[in-house]
Amino acid sequence: MLMEEASVRRVPLSDHVLFQSNDLDCARERVAQKFCNHRLDIIGDRKSFRVTHNHAPGEMISLNYISYGADVLIDPGELGDFYLIQMPISGTATIRNGSREFLTDRSIASVLNADLATRMKWWQGCAQLLVQVRKAPLHAFAMRLLDRDISGPLIFDPLIDFSRPEMQAWRRLANSLFRAAEIKSLPGSGLQNVLHEQHLLELFLRNQPNNMSLFFNEQRPGAAPRHLKRAEEFIRANVAAPIGLHEIAEAAGVAPRTLQLAYRNAFGISPIRALTRERMRRARFDLVAGEASVTDVALKWGFTHFGRFAAEYRHEFGELPRETRRGGALRQ
Repeated sequence: MLMEEASVRRVPLSDHVLFQSNDLDCARERVAQKFCNHRLDIIGDRKSFRVTHNHAPGEMISLNYISYGADVLIDPGELGDFYLIQMPISGTATIRNGSREFLTDRSIASVLNADLATRMKWWQGCAQLLVQVRKAPLHAFAMRLLDRDISGPLIFDPLIDFSRPEMQAWRRLANSLFRAAEIKSLPGSGLQNVLHEQHLLELFLRNQPNNMSLFFNEQRPGAAPRHLKRAEEFIRANVAAPIGLHEIAEAAGVAPRTLQLAYRNAFGISPIRALTRERMRRARFDLVAGEASVTDVALKWGFTHFGRFAAEYRHEFGELPRETRRGGALRQ
């Protein structure tokens, strides 16, 4: 049975009640203790205001259930050191994260990016399951999965569409973790809990659109020659440096011609094209984050001819760099 069906009879995480209160100031303070300081105002009928917050801590994540009863405005600004995945099990909420604003319900959820300003209205009757994800461990975990050292914020499309089969599978896994949290922990179960958390986060990283998705989606050969793996590692580690075919081949320990043939057989492209593609991906990552101009990003990754950069970028990603920077890259 799905969590949202079970919630008709039983409030999720009911064995992990953090607090219940009819007092606005108390609710603001207690929720802030687990999340962050925020503005909380009642914007509807005050008589129906009653907060329930259930909380089950983990290693990289925490599981939460929250309902406010009344219409409320919640304005935390930037969350800072965590992401928050919010899944309504009843009612609706209006979510604004960064430049995106949309309505969530049982078919549309949200992920609040840690580095984008958030403002929300939870409407009367809204109750949500929340997965709080610590920012630093998530970024480190993503780097291990990608075998890359990528600086800069990880940005998700804040709208989670549960009509997508991939995200339906993710929700089933998340619901199973909420159900498991109702069972008393057994001795020696800590490692298993960490593995379940990592599985949940890996599926989310792979299937919810984000500015690292293009690295997850790359095609890689199953059994590559050792010199090809060394070349890939060298390119990823030195992508911002002025390297060329001879430097890559020397790091791989083979002749340039041998390396070219290996790349052609494995990827259908040359080593230099692989280097350019990696630089394009890094540029796209930076443009989605929106923290630098198109010119600065191009120069950072070695593209000095801006017209050629824009043309190659559009060929690679189907849009111009300036369109990515305006926020269209993550949308479905």
